[in-house]
Amino acid sequence: MTAPLLAIHGLQAAYGKIVALKGVDIEIRPREIVALIGANGAGKSTLMMSVFGRPRARAGRIEFDGHDITDLSTHDIARMRIAQSPEGRRIFPRMSVAENLQMGADATEGSEAERRASLDRVMALFPRLKERLTQRGGTLSGGEQQMLAIGRALMSRPRLLMLDEPSLGLAPLIAKQIFEAIRTLNKQDGLAVLIVEQNANHALRLAHRGYVLVNGLITLSGTGTELLQRPEVRAAYLEGGRH
Repeated sequence: MTAPLLAIHGLQAAYGKIVALKGVDIEIRPREIVALIGANGAGKSTLMMSVFGRPRARAGRIEFDGHDITDLSTHDIARMRIAQSPEGRRIFPRMSVAENLQMGADATEGSEAERRASLDRVMALFPRLKERLTQRGGTLSGGEQQMLAIGRALMSRPRLLMLDEPSLGLAPLIAKQIFEAIRTLNKQDGLAVLIVEQNANHALRLAHRGYVLVNGLITLSGTGTELLQRPEVRAAYLEGGRH
């Protein structure tokens, strides 16, 4: 079996006295899409942010490509070519689309040719951004801002892309375009993806494997198809409303 690209062992994390993760184990292999689903407050975003050291792990170990990154700085973690598109997009609203994308490129070292290739890739995935390169990020629609947030992450030429709620607040057609772009990146570029998503149905259909996080603990794991068929998953995340 292929060695994992990202391996998280016994991860514990907290905000002050509030324990968000209570000993989480997950793995993401090269060229794999992994979905992390769970209710609001389960600890999904905390897990993703802990990979970048914010918050710091209180216990456990985070490895990337065989290297222990648990105590590295956020900057050094990004330089290992892990990129994140955070919940809420967090683009720079007063900067142009081109300037936002440049900020992503600046997260890692790369030649001018590599930056140009990354920009061409983003423009091919999201043609709307090409039409709006000089437009301020804050004037884009919600869907365009999500495209920009993902595009900014892709500018660092990541080996692992982490997406936190990429479809949140988007119209179904725009959300479908976002998921299709993720599938394309995985199939054509071999990009490994960790996706935290409130739309469990879309996420598990997209993913090779998935994990269910409940109150800071992994309670279920399996292929995306297996989890879609589990009655407890269907009841909690597919038939019982959006989480």
